[in-house]
Amino acid sequence: MSQIIEEELPPSDPTEVESDNEFFAKAGPLPVHWDDVRRHPRFYFRSRVQALIHPLKNDPAAKPTTCTLLTRDLSRGGLNLLHTQQLFPGQMVEFAMADGVIRTVKIAWCRKVANRCYSAGAQFVTKEDGAEGGKKGEQVS
Repeated sequence: MSQIIEEELPPSDPTEVESDNEFFAKAGPLPVHWDDVRRHPRFYFRSRVQALIHPLKNDPAAKPTTCTLLTRDLSRGGLNLLHTQQLFPGQMVEFAMADGVIRTVKIAWCRKVANRCYSAGAQFVTKEDGAEGGKKGEQVS
């Protein structure tokens, strides 16, 4: 029989949420934990991005949603996003980077960090994986 090990989540005290200035001021590489098994180092990447969130494949009647997301950090393999609504593993998200290139990511995990604030880990999807991204100058609308 397998046991479920629950990860202890940080307290959701509103006084512990960082201000806009504190959030956007962070730069450089993120600290590494001794047990980190990531293939690529992460770097702070704090910005607002216009995004197109595609519905889950099991709901063919649903239409993609346009919204603004916050990015937290970035690596060669993916990035961390903040959104006001829960995202689900397997969901596809398209957004425009600062250089104008449209990127597509696939949500790997999502957890609630505060009221109306969800942190989601996402992996970059390449054209070989079926992504439509990588086109410069197209609008995410």
